[in-house]
Amino acid sequence: MTKDYLLLFCRYPYKRDGEIIHIELFSTVSFLYLRSILGCSQDYISQVTVNQAGTHAVAFCPCPSTGITELVTWDLETEDHKHIARFPAVLTRGLCFDLRFCLGICSGQKYLHLWDLTSRITDQTLTYNIHKLRSDGTQEVIPMGKTPRYAVCLSIRAGTVYVWNLSRRRFICRPVRVEHGLYGSTDVVLAHDFKLYILTDRSSKGNRFQTLLVYDLIKRSYVRRQTGITVIPCLQHEYRLLEEGRTLLGLSETRGQLILWDLDSGSIKHEIKPSHRESSVCTSSTVQDLQADVTAHRETIVMPWDIRTESQSAKMRRLEKEAQMEKEAMRRLEREKYNCIEQYLLSGDEQVVVCSYFAHHLNVFSVVSQEHIHTLEDKPSQLSLHIAAMTHTGSYLVLTHYNHDQRSPYITLWDLHKGTVRKRLRNEAGVCCVAITDNADRVVFGVTGTNRLKVWDPTQRTFRSISGYGNLSIDISSKVYVTEGGAKAILLSGQLSLWDLEACTVLSVLSMDAHVRCMMSLHGRETCVLLGLSHSPALISVRSTSRTVSSETGASTDRDLFEESSSSEEEEGS
Repeated sequence: MTKDYLLLFCRYPYKRDGEIIHIELFSTVSFLYLRSILGCSQDYISQVTVNQAGTHAVAFCPCPSTGITELVTWDLETEDHKHIARFPAVLTRGLCFDLRFCLGICSGQKYLHLWDLTSRITDQTLTYNIHKLRSDGTQEVIPMGKTPRYAVCLSIRAGTVYVWNLSRRRFICRPVRVEHGLYGSTDVVLAHDFKLYILTDRSSKGNRFQTLLVYDLIKRSYVRRQTGITVIPCLQHEYRLLEEGRTLLGLSETRGQLILWDLDSGSIKHEIKPSHRESSVCTSSTVQDLQADVTAHRETIVMPWDIRTESQSAKMRRLEKEAQMEKEAMRRLEREKYNCIEQYLLSGDEQVVVCSYFAHHLNVFSVVSQEHIHTLEDKPSQLSLHIAAMTHTGSYLVLTHYNHDQRSPYITLWDLHKGTVRKRLRNEAGVCCVAITDNADRVVFGVTGTNRLKVWDPTQRTFRSISGYGNLSIDISSKVYVTEGGAKAILLSGQLSLWDLEACTVLSVLSMDAHVRCMMSLHGRETCVLLGLSHSPALISVRSTSRTVSSETGASTDRDLFEESSSSEEEEGS
């Protein structure tokens, strides 16, 4: 069971002496049947689990006759069914609350199996139920222009793109342009300035992209084809277009550094890496110094009376052991600086990048100078960007972490210009979504399992908790945005709600009969968000009532780009 769906796994007779698996999805609100997802007849399912975000169902399929266990997944939105991994053992128990950490216990073995499914979860070649047409929902919403009047929506169905006019009432229910078959499921597509940048033609060696296609949505034609490029494959969201589409930001093959590709020439323009990687010389002695001490150390608790009665030689041994353990801890922290990039955040003005490494530090880089600016380090805490937010200019970063020494969760505000901690908020556990104003004077966050938004003003040292509506339950899939300089907040948690942070009240709640797959808050507008649905290509634009008239009036004077009817102004004014 997830927040949105009640899952019922069924095995039905199918054709001759065969069976097929269906996952029946029911609404957790109305308990009505919604739809079904197909599986495979050869799946011997023994245990089913759902990840914490509620996006995927994972099943463990051991076969005692062959001694082989398969891991299979279902995407509950796209309905993709994949056979991810198989291994020679019979699994007896498994858990998968996070796709990065799937645990399994096998019969006759004394150790745990661990799988990271994220690297293969987007591989369409592993999809089994390709015979079923998938829903034509929205994968990503991309506003166009500095004052967006249009939005480009990339469909879940590969190759389909919709263009929506956000200001014309006449086109409120239909897109102004629809394109099909522009790219394949293995291609990467990015949108900028009404152009689609399509990375395609993967090589057999290294699986690298060798061709760049640029499609103009206004002219409805390909305006450029560049071959001979070598772009390292990454996840779709790990590519970013910079400098008006002339530069592509991505990760290196080892994920050890950021790469800037010049899309005019197709070659690597810059490599952005930590300063210690540039200065260090990888010699055998350096590698040996960073190797882990494999000697087992059992941590013993020394009581005060043990210290008072211990001999001089025992004291020397204890101090030597403590020094050795401290040295090993420092060595581990040093080794972490050579970890791969787990995730990165790019500031809204595309000037600053912050990278996490599944380590006790973060690195801050300048995109303009391609330099390593600061290393944000917190030795008692492992730092991650999964629940984090950065200001538009990249001046401040707020994130959550857990201090192992003090055994307490924190929300920390970092000054990225100085590389120091500006403020901390202690004992806030279970934070699942966070937002920050452009000047970092207000932080808004939600806590899992509650119906409250919490407001923290670091500069004024004030903290408030705002009670929400009755059936609100914030979870890990919730998203929060701040608008109007921090005066209001928008929360998506099953329903869309608008909050007045000054009056500490909920202004309005929008209940939707469809699942929202993606959400975009338009920067520069006071209260405007775009919602993309899971099973419909429709785009929902939500604005504050008091701002709607002025926004449409100002936008109607701009030139239409997709041959919208010239009489639409008269129809809108009537």
